[in-house]
Amino acid sequence: MARLARFVISGHAMHVMVLGHNRETIFPQDEDRRVYLDWLRIAAKDFACQVHAFALLPNYAHLLLTPSKEESLARTMQSLGRRYAQYFNRQHRHTGTIWEGRFRSSLIDPQFFLQCQRFIELTPVRVGLESKPEDFRWTSYRDHIGGKGEGWLNDHPQFWALGNTPFERQLAWLNYVKEGVAPSEEKAITEHIARSRPWLSPEFAASLFKNNPKLPLLSQVIRPRGRPKKL
Repeated sequence: MARLARFVISGHAMHVMVLGHNRETIFPQDEDRRVYLDWLRIAAKDFACQVHAFALLPNYAHLLLTPSKEESLARTMQSLGRRYAQYFNRQHRHTGTIWEGRFRSSLIDPQFFLQCQRFIELTPVRVGLESKPEDFRWTSYRDHIGGKGEGWLNDHPQFWALGNTPFERQLAWLNYVKEGVAPSEEKAITEHIARSRPWLSPEFAASLFKNNPKLPLLSQVIRPRGRPKKL
């Protein structure tokens, strides 16, 4: 069966997930996560992607990116995946693939962007690695509450709209994340990323694909039950 084409539209955020082969560990050490982030920064710059958020768990990673060109996402992820796999095999005396197939991706409706970023930054708490998001070093949460983070991430316009000053935005984000991820919201995000489907409201989908050759593919889109709560 032919694999389905990705929904990628330049200038629109994408939720990306990569998995270790057979769910095996791909980040055994902090040094490995450091290498992955450094090469993510380089690849994103080389191929014109903005990186908004990330979470690096032992056997998978979540990323939130906006490609400047339609091909930017694939080129960024291909470069990053290839370089990291070569490093991992050399560093850990491993052979063969380390990735579980293609990376998964989900086009994100702007009104759902903050929910998706919160989901990503709360991943260590959701899976039981930590009790507080700030206790896990390898997410972008610290960047968004004014802590010592990566420094090279690009905040999305939806994040900028949280306040007029950095302090206002950081405080708003801290309080928003404290609310946690509702079960229905978590279900919607995980379903869409697991199947590489856009997470769009019917209204945004209609406007986005109006007079667009991808319109027939809308029947494949999984829509969430209800509408996530607005910030």
